[in-house]
Amino acid sequence: MNLNHQKVFITVNPAETRKKALLFIEEKLFEEWGLQFGEPVTIMAGCRSVPVLVQPFPSPQPTLKLSYDMNQILSLPVFFDPISVSYHAEGREIKIGPFFASLMNQNPLQDGKFGEMEKFYQEMKSYCNQQGIPFYLVKLQSLQDGVVDGYLPGQDGWQTLPLPIPDVLYNRIHSRKLEESHSFKLFKTELEERSIPMFNGRFLSKHHVHELLILEDELLPNLPDTILFNEKESFFTFIKKHSVIYFKPVSGSQGRNICRLTQVAEKWKIEQSGHIQDVHFADTDEKLYETLKRFSRKQSFILQKGISLFETDQRKVDFRMLLHRNDQLEWRVSSMVARIGDPGTIVSNIAQGGLMKNGPDFLKEAFDLQDASRIYQKLVRLAKNTAQALAEKHDDSFGELGIDLALDTDTHPWIIEVNSKPSKKFQGNYETFRPSVKSIIDFMLALYRENHP
Repeated sequence: MNLNHQKVFITVNPAETRKKALLFIEEKLFEEWGLQFGEPVTIMAGCRSVPVLVQPFPSPQPTLKLSYDMNQILSLPVFFDPISVSYHAEGREIKIGPFFASLMNQNPLQDGKFGEMEKFYQEMKSYCNQQGIPFYLVKLQSLQDGVVDGYLPGQDGWQTLPLPIPDVLYNRIHSRKLEESHSFKLFKTELEERSIPMFNGRFLSKHHVHELLILEDELLPNLPDTILFNEKESFFTFIKKHSVIYFKPVSGSQGRNICRLTQVAEKWKIEQSGHIQDVHFADTDEKLYETLKRFSRKQSFILQKGISLFETDQRKVDFRMLLHRNDQLEWRVSSMVARIGDPGTIVSNIAQGGLMKNGPDFLKEAFDLQDASRIYQKLVRLAKNTAQALAEKHDDSFGELGIDLALDTDTHPWIIEVNSKPSKKFQGNYETFRPSVKSIIDFMLALYRENHP
């Protein structure tokens, strides 16, 4: 299909105009598309379409002038900037868009904004704007009517209005419970029926990720020994092998509810993240098991071999690598930060009081230039291989992953965690858009092109 995308202004004739089925096209564009006066074509936006007759008209810039009724049927908002439009001569179709959206579950705050996600969403909107792509936010809803209620930014924050069903969706739902709900499954089914791609379709479980990654021989040397906390037998076997163990919730985030178990003489020392003073002891393996059983309650936990982490000034360090698939659908590292834990804490998460530094800069401070470069390449290669392996083996489509890697005291890299909903808090001082914004939109464009060859 030969799609010729151009940026075109879209205006609407006032309601009293009765020429409902006439689409006026700026004369140069009309000629370029090889159209004939009064020729029937179909104009499309999202999942809706209207049969129209075309007519040229003079204008200083490429413009489509729609009737009021036509605009209502297509559910188009007011466009102040030129929008990407393509003409498909074979099918005689004029398609407005693509339309991109982020799926979320928040409501705007009192100021009409989306809290810590606001800056990120505004950047997404602005970058899409530059490409002539309408961008908005949507919540879970039925797609039966062929339109969605979406949020567009206005003067008083984000306003909700009916909009075309997006051509590509980026999932930023922040609730595991909602992602496991019937309404989410229904929404995914409706997207599949309409062949609409959505990526980062779900949160990841630490255990499931581990089970997928151990299938890759190449990654085995970088995966800490990990088991699901359940039967006593496997638990006792595991704790006999390791003197330091991390006890983590399968679906946890931000370093919460993690315990470090350390064998001290004949006892087990239990330290909880976020509570330096919160230390318990278990005299026997049996008591340790019972304590962890109580602590885990109904949640699933994993046990992971403790790594002797590389430290700076008695602060544990790990690295958050943010990866995106580019327009060639290959994984690339968009950013890398070193997370430096508070002295005495058992995790290095920023949410638990850690510091953050630019990753390559930190490596240059901690090692000589040659070693810093070698370690950086090693971490980048491992992050890409991890993302690639997970994307190939997982049912869902991923375009963005946050991968936590750590170095041990011998600078050997380890895979600590993989996150499909990396934080979007504003960090950094880039002039216009953070690298992840460009990468996500480029990937959405790649998915759209793949869907409309």
